[in-house]
Amino acid sequence: MASKTFPNVTPAIWSCVQTTSVQQEGTVYDPPPPSSSGTASTKTIVGEVVLSFAVDSGQNTVTYKIVKKPFVVSENQIWNGIQSMINGCSSS
Repeated sequence: MASKTFPNVTPAIWSCVQTTSVQQEGTVYDPPPPSSSGTASTKTIVGEVVLSFAVDSGQNTVTYKIVKKPFVVSENQIWNGIQSMINGCSSS
């Protein structure tokens, strides 16, 4: 499955992304936050999206890999959703 690395994700931004996705999207992290690697599962109307993630705090990046997604959800929708959450956390 596809993967994507997002740059400029500081520890503070990553903490915000995890907290925001839990509160707004109902994302379940395994292991629970604060975690630098594991899986993030989000239930949507059309099915469950499961992503693995790994944070590289030395490079300030997070890499996501799509483990499972509904057929009707595109990779770009997932990446754009993540990017917009990172952008929101960057500006706060």
